[in-house]
Amino acid sequence: MTRSTGHDSPGRPRDPLVEPRALTAALEIYGQHGWSGFTMGRVTMLARVGKSSIYRRWPDRVELLTAAFERTALLFELDDSRVAGLPFQEQLLTMVQRRLYTYTTPTGTAIIRLQVEHHCGPDEVGEIWKGTLSRFRNGLRILLGDAHVTSRLRPEASPELLAEALEGSMIMHALAPPFPGAGAANINEQSFALVKQVVGPWLTDPMTLPAGARPLPPIIGAGGRPA
Repeated sequence: MTRSTGHDSPGRPRDPLVEPRALTAALEIYGQHGWSGFTMGRVTMLARVGKSSIYRRWPDRVELLTAAFERTALLFELDDSRVAGLPFQEQLLTMVQRRLYTYTTPTGTAIIRLQVEHHCGPDEVGEIWKGTLSRFRNGLRILLGDAHVTSRLRPEASPELLAEALEGSMIMHALAPPFPGAGAANINEQSFALVKQVVGPWLTDPMTLPAGARPLPPIIGAGGRPA
C-alpha cells in the first residue's frame, strides 16, 4: 500500500492565472449578456479554462459572479486607500479618474448592468449587488462627507447627493454616444471637467488642477483586465 504524502498527485502544474482569467471573463460575459445570458459555459470559453477548473472553485454561477464583483470592489477600496493622503481636491479627482476610466471598459459595463439589474432582476442578482458593489460608492461618499465636516464643502452642500451626482454623471458619460475614448489623457480632462461642474460650485476653495498633474493609470486596464 502506498502511503499518502499529503501532496497533490503528479500531473499538470496548477495554473495560477485560472482564477483571474475566469473572474475577468465572468464580468465580461455578464456585462454583455446580463444575468439571463450568464452561463458557466460561456465563461469557460472566454477564459479558455476547463469546466472542472471553474467548478472546483465556484460550484455555481452565483458564487462565480459574486467572486468577480467582490474582487472588483476590493480593488477599488484598495485604490481609494492609496490616495487617502492626497489633498482633498486631488484625491477626489483621482478617484473620479479611476472610476470614469473603468466605466469605459467591459468591467464598467458589468458594474452598470448590475446596478440596474439588482433593482429589477431575480433575488440572486440583488444579493450579489448587496454583498459586493453596494460598497462601490462608499469611497466618494466618505471623502465628500469628511470634506463637509472640515468645511471644504459649503455648509448647505449634501455630500450624499453630490456623490450620487458624480456616480450618475460618470455612468451617463460612459454610455452616451459617441463612446468616449479610453485614452488616459482624455479621461484626465473629462474627469476634471466633471468634478468642476458637479462639485466645483459647492467648494469653499476654487477648483484647481493639481500642479504637474498627469494622466493616472487605471486600476482596471483596457479591456477590463486588471492593470
